[in-house]
Amino acid sequence: KWTRHYCAIADAKLSFSDDIEQTVEEEPPVNTPPTELHFGEKWFHKKVEKRTSAEKLLQEYCAETGGKDGTFLVRESETYPNDYTLSFWRSGRVQHCRIRSTMEGGVMKYYLTDNLMFTSIYALIQHYRETHLRCAEFELRLTDPVPNPNPHESKPWYYDGLSRGEAEDMLMRVPRDGAFLIRRREGTDSYAITFRARGKVKHCRINRDGRHFVLGTSAYFESLVELVSYYEKHALYRKMRLRYPVTPELLERYNMERDINSLYDVSRMYVDPSEINPSMPQRTVKALYDYRAKQSDELSFCRGALIHNVSKEPGGWWKGDYGTRIQQYFPSNYVEDISAVDVEELEKQIIEDNPLGSLCRGILDLNTYNVVKAPQGKNQKPFVFILEPKKQGDPPVEFATDRVEELFEWFQSIREITWKIDTKENNMRYWEKNQSIAIELSDLVVYCKPTSKTKDNLENPDFREIRSFVETKADSVTRQKPNDLLKYNQKALTRIYPKGQRVDSSNYDPFRLWLCGSQMVALNFQTADKYMQMNHALFSLNGRTGYVLQPESMRAEKYDPMPPESQRKILMTLTVKVLGARHLPKTGRSIVCPFVEVEICGAEYDNNKFKTTVVNDNGLSPVWAPTQEKVTFEIYDPNLAFLRFVVYEEDIFSDPNFLAHATYPIKGIKSGYRSVPLKNGYSEDIELASLLVFCEMRPVLESEEELYASCRQLRRRQEELNNQLFLYDTHQNLRNANRDALVREFNVNENQLQLYQEKCNRRLREKRVSNSKFYS
Repeated sequence: KWTRHYCAIADAKLSFSDDIEQTVEEEPPVNTPPTELHFGEKWFHKKVEKRTSAEKLLQEYCAETGGKDGTFLVRESETYPNDYTLSFWRSGRVQHCRIRSTMEGGVMKYYLTDNLMFTSIYALIQHYRETHLRCAEFELRLTDPVPNPNPHESKPWYYDGLSRGEAEDMLMRVPRDGAFLIRRREGTDSYAITFRARGKVKHCRINRDGRHFVLGTSAYFESLVELVSYYEKHALYRKMRLRYPVTPELLERYNMERDINSLYDVSRMYVDPSEINPSMPQRTVKALYDYRAKQSDELSFCRGALIHNVSKEPGGWWKGDYGTRIQQYFPSNYVEDISAVDVEELEKQIIEDNPLGSLCRGILDLNTYNVVKAPQGKNQKPFVFILEPKKQGDPPVEFATDRVEELFEWFQSIREITWKIDTKENNMRYWEKNQSIAIELSDLVVYCKPTSKTKDNLENPDFREIRSFVETKADSVTRQKPNDLLKYNQKALTRIYPKGQRVDSSNYDPFRLWLCGSQMVALNFQTADKYMQMNHALFSLNGRTGYVLQPESMRAEKYDPMPPESQRKILMTLTVKVLGARHLPKTGRSIVCPFVEVEICGAEYDNNKFKTTVVNDNGLSPVWAPTQEKVTFEIYDPNLAFLRFVVYEEDIFSDPNFLAHATYPIKGIKSGYRSVPLKNGYSEDIELASLLVFCEMRPVLESEEELYASCRQLRRRQEELNNQLFLYDTHQNLRNANRDALVREFNVNENQLQLYQEKCNRRLREKRVSNSKFYS
């Protein structure tokens, strides 16, 4: 079975990550013997205890579905071994028919009538679902199968007599997100799924509604097997899919002590002072030499690899964890013990030097391998190349790609490295080869000269130069010298690009860089996240031509991208009411329970957000009360801020899942009632989906600025008092007299703050009245 990994090549070494989750719709079919095909069918009920039990199943199913003639199930015969019984619904009652078996020429045959035999139960049933079954009394074709209500009982992930505590104990021993089991809840006819996600053990109840199994309020499944199959392909909790059924074999393989942190997030109630520093994995060793596994229960690693959780076994062989291989053997003379401090320094060095950063789980030295193509492919993958070790006895490493272009690119890159031992010579040849540029292309390009030696010096900008910064360096410059960077960008160009460790294509926050005037802030367009959506909103201005002028305020002499608090002034208030929505997208099987998050995105002092209440089970036309879902934002710099609506659904774990968004620059918004078209994560229109909102923008006059400044000071003081009161409430040995004084000051400030807020609202109402009189 193939697994997907992030891979990167640098300095003749191939780094790879843990296997990453794949959004595969269907698993490749497994070759099942024809005689066993019926075991996977919903109509096969194995051994039903009594004939009356089969009749009850048919009666209940037909009462619910309308009683269609030909509704059927198949069960093992109670009387005759190797025979089966076909039970079906006809004319309002249940009838039974024996499926006989006989041996012909060493092959088992099955039949209902002597003149027509089949090699399997599956073939027999499929035939009579397409062709009528004829006898003296009736003629009937099999139609709807009655699903087996208990196919889960034969599954390795199901436990019948397991308590909640025992399930937690088992999950704590498996340190893998996606590990799961299903158990029957004690004393009830309901079930629970226990799983591990983000290092924590969680439970979710599965209720019965007639013959259906219900997860949450509206996700219905015919069986627990269907539920597990669905969530193996779709996320159950945040981005976690069911991956590892917790079986006795899996528990024996890990054989670990329970991870109490997965339940309580603490390791012990009391610790020694010497243990306050974060501890590294127990008994970490460093590999002194390369080692290739000779047996399936051994580790393979390169020199310099870190092996964690080492168990020192007698006989010269130890056990440890490396990458995805858990508690497997390796020779003790190939490694050396290292201290926790050394581990921390080495891991930091690996993260800084490795192209995969903290995702790196293993390194292959390409100088020790020969690369070979597999012309016929392998294991259902057409494009495969193999790294064959030069040292005899070492196992090969196989890689597959989805496209022939990728295969050629990786094959060529690795082959060049294996041919060239001298890294310097390799680099020289690479640059010499790529220096030849077509004259026709050169004539079409306007060159900007990149600078590297004086990149950190922002003095004497030259409009013919461009300076490129990795995001970490750019963030450091914006925090230490924001004004210098702004002045430089008024005369020259800067380009910011993501750091190399973002192999998962995540994005950084571009706003601080926009505030400092950076013209080219490169983001990963393939990732649908908040920062990419803000980028789309920014460049929606100017007719989506791709060029946006800086605001006039940024070109002012006294403009400060990061002003101190004393120099900030509120320039605008924005009141938003969320009234309703329509045709919200549906992500899974459940009915959507939406809520809306209204957010102001801008400089740190402008960032603010508000959430509406959750509307239960209504994604078609949810409505919110306008008096409750109303918020007023105070905005300091409306020229560089965005208004962002994000629609989420609340799942069965009360976690938000993204549904749609709409992001706009503040200066592109008009007051009044607005129908806001919603977009998906990639800022593409969602057909018919929209929000109904009311927006009102009001500039703050100079005469009102003092009032708003007083409100801000009171809010800050209230926060300080609240923190101090919390300290008194949690430490009873502090003096009560001081606490009483703080309470009195807190209540006085609260009343004063309410008066200021009412005064602001009154002025706003007066302005509305005066405007309406003017227009009337």
